Amino acid sequence: MYPIAHHVVVPLRTGRLSGLKSHSRGSSKTAFICSLPFLLAGLVVNSAPAAAQVNVYDSEELSVDVALDASSVLFVQSNSWFGEPEANIGVDSKNWAEFAIEPQIYFKVKDIFGGELSAAASVVSTKTYGESADGFAAGLNDPGKTTLEKLYVGWKAELGADDFIEVIGGDFDYQIGTGFLVKDGGRDGGDRGGFYLGARSASRNSALVRVKYDNLQVEGFYLGNNPGRGGIKAHVGGVNAEYSIPDRFSIGATYIQVAHFDDPLLANTAENLKTYDVRGSVNVNDQLKLSGEYAIQRGAAFYRGQGWYLQTDYTVDSLPFTPTITYRYAVVSGDDPGTPQNEEFIPLAYGFTDYGQWYQGEIAGNWIFGNSNQKTHMIKGSAALSDKVSLTGSWLNFTLDEPEKLGVTDSAFGNEFDLWLDWQASERLFLSAAGAVLVPQDGAKQFTGGSKTWAHFMLYASVSF
Repeated sequence: MYPIAHHVVVPLRTGRLSGLKSHSRGSSKTAFICSLPFLLAGLVVNSAPAAAQVNVYDSEELSVDVALDASSVLFVQSNSWFGEPEANIGVDSKNWAEFAIEPQIYFKVKDIFGGELSAAASVVSTKTYGESADGFAAGLNDPGKTTLEKLYVGWKAELGADDFIEVIGGDFDYQIGTGFLVKDGGRDGGDRGGFYLGARSASRNSALVRVKYDNLQVEGFYLGNNPGRGGIKAHVGGVNAEYSIPDRFSIGATYIQVAHFDDPLLANTAENLKTYDVRGSVNVNDQLKLSGEYAIQRGAAFYRGQGWYLQTDYTVDSLPFTPTITYRYAVVSGDDPGTPQNEEFIPLAYGFTDYGQWYQGEIAGNWIFGNSNQKTHMIKGSAALSDKVSLTGSWLNFTLDEPEKLGVTDSAFGNEFDLWLDWQASERLFLSAAGAVLVPQDGAKQFTGGSKTWAHFMLYASVSF
């Protein structure tokens, strides 16, 4: 996802309850931002085995674990693209289903150079039946593909009680902060299928060095994307630092620069893109938490994007089920067509870490917006109805930062209402249902040519072994 020559960059999206989706928009309307297909996906490193792994061998020198994650989702939509799906994505999208499976194996070798050696490998297989609302598989009959996912080697040595140094190389998952900039390194959809599930998240041909000392953690990273067929391969490099006191506050800062962009026509500009980011959160008391993040993008006297948000979470412990109420205002800039610079915020490799974060809206965040050229108000409420059942609802209001970039005159885009019901049916089985409606305003009507309310219903299931 990199903008050059007044183009915006398309975000790589990663699946949702399992990883989030990646975009390489085929239609200029499919994602709100035509763009270059770059975007590293996935940056917080998770070199540890899956939570549901099963140990198959253990000795004083070696342990071997295996795991299997599988997920499926069924969609029923009415008036997708506000009643004009064929005009916007080239196909009529109403009902479809997606499937994903990832078998994994993990190794640990103890007492190697004073530390522990780890390695992992996995493959991901995805499939879509029917026409998805993203439109990237238009013309393909039930697309699906099996690809390599994880393949890494790591080494970790303790420096003290909670202090350590860690080195990882290969294909692995990595995330920074809340995933606003970096969470997902893979692309799904198109000929691979499984756009919504977003099972591919590992960064390719990547490296990470992490040092933790007391409350400070510092990381240096070099991350490659997994763009899929027709996508542009790219790498970014950078440094991330986090300082936190558990249950009190945390602050972080990140520097990211495009290190390599595999397109000779665009590389000179894209390889000058630099992102500077600061973020923080503080627990004011047991009920109130404040958080925010601010990122600017500069380089080549061309990039002038910015993205930021402010959020407050308040837990109402005097009410039944102890609900948490969240308000967030988020701005990700759009490109002003009247200037020679590109003011669009390039959404690098954002990913899903919570409902509305960072797929802002079950409909708008998955099928329309790509975390660029938008201003969003969100009010969300969530509550645990029992140890296994939770309910979340949200309202989001969307406006365009630069409506002229999309050829429209009105910045008001729409209002979305979402509801999720989640059930952890067993240790290994998770079920979820979601309903959503997106009511268009004049900006959406002008952009898509549709005026009907977009309605969406989803059933999701995942199992882990």
